[in-house]
Amino acid sequence: MAAAPSGGSPQGGAKTIGHPHRVRAYDEELTRLRGLILEMGERTVEQIQGAVGALLGPDPSPAYRVLDREPQIDFLALDADEEVFRLIARRQPTAVDLRIVLALARIAAEAERAADKAARIASRALEFRADDTPLPPPIQDALRALDEVVCCAFERGVAAVSRFDIDLAVAIFEDEAEMRSAAGTLHRTLIAPTNSPLPAVKLAPLVIVAHTLEHVGKHACAIAEQVIYVAEGKDVRFRNREILVEALRHRGG
Repeated sequence: MAAAPSGGSPQGGAKTIGHPHRVRAYDEELTRLRGLILEMGERTVEQIQGAVGALLGPDPSPAYRVLDREPQIDFLALDADEEVFRLIARRQPTAVDLRIVLALARIAAEAERAADKAARIASRALEFRADDTPLPPPIQDALRALDEVVCCAFERGVAAVSRFDIDLAVAIFEDEAEMRSAAGTLHRTLIAPTNSPLPAVKLAPLVIVAHTLEHVGKHACAIAEQVIYVAEGKDVRFRNREILVEALRHRGG
């Protein structure tokens, strides 16, 4: 099935809705919904970077800013839900149009959950920074590496939503191995006595941060699945990842 175009109304939209004024109104509503979700995604990346930065940098204040800004993303999520309900109630979309609306609703939910993870990381950063205990350099390096690959995957997810870009979605799947490797390195570094001369009370929030960053990466993958759902008309949530990537890379060949 052909991918929905990056801008304007999706293929079949005019046929589904009919009247040209309704087509334009539907286009505007769909654009508004997608805009809300893109803003959520962009803010979520900033939140994750700020939360991790509160651990890596000398100043814990970014963690406070993350917690202060969390409600803004929650409000965007509520706005996105309202747009979804309004679109379905007013336009009664079918076929590809309905697929786009449902996928965007799921993507909004994934972005909101990822933003919640950023707030959790910020809270654990403040817990760790409650005193002057330094973060050992090996842990800093491993945490920075995981943060970079996770944020890169999530940024790709946001970009993929803006165009329903299959190649960007596949690239996120291909990042999964690197995310697992970086997460494994961080976990091993945290439990290695030579790398982490920290008491258990200081290690606990760092372990939570590591697990939470892993889950942010999973949210990025879930967004990629919804992009493919729109572009290809296939629900790939439970497909073998290696086989899926191979098939998508060679589609149309």
